[in-house]
Amino acid sequence: MSVVKAMNPTLWLFAGILIVWVLVQSGLFYRHTMAFNKRNNLLTKEEINDCMKVGAAAAVGPAMNAIAVALTLIAMVGYATTFMRCGVIGAPGWELYMANIAATTAGVALGSEGMTEAIFTFAIFCMVTASAPYFINCIIMLKPLDLAVEKARKGSGISYTNYMGNAAMFGMLSATIIDYFFQKDNCAALIVSTIAAIVVNAIVKKTGSKALSTFSMVICMIFGMIAGQVVFQNFMP
Repeated sequence: MSVVKAMNPTLWLFAGILIVWVLVQSGLFYRHTMAFNKRNNLLTKEEINDCMKVGAAAAVGPAMNAIAVALTLIAMVGYATTFMRCGVIGAPGWELYMANIAATTAGVALGSEGMTEAIFTFAIFCMVTASAPYFINCIIMLKPLDLAVEKARKGSGISYTNYMGNAAMFGMLSATIIDYFFQKDNCAALIVSTIAAIVVNAIVKKTGSKALSTFSMVICMIFGMIAGQVVFQNFMP
């Protein structure tokens, strides 16, 4: 689109500034997280290394999906906007959804010749503001939660802070994904990954393999994705 090409130089400037700030924030988050862990002895150094390995391996599958959707986003809003938004949020599907809503509200199709600089700017504005609640929530909630954990660990009674955090996390995830379990391919992925988890845990207990234990979640996820894809390709209309 001519509009995207015309605005790309300016967008690259702001994208570069934003990504640099994101990298700075990542470094600050890492430093504060390590300091918090050191004060409260939540995880050992070995456990932190294991978490990093599992996180890196488990991110490969979702990253491939994100790349596929990002290619569509590039065709609609250009390289600079895609780099700026996906570099901050990492959810191209959500960004594409919000950009479509903005363009439709303005009465044009996203990526069409009817896009003007004003409509394109409006689409970017919607993409940015749609993710703002997450950052606002972090600003409001993270510090009080940190203080609650520290207070609970210093106290002598029973602390329910960790249980409440886990319950909230599982509740949020359940509300988000409950509809997926009514589809055959997702059910197949769930069943196969559960069976794989049982088998892998049994092997770990028998062999004591630390490497297998560390990557057990990744292994189960791979088996689940394969099963879901097989069912989707062969047993769904």
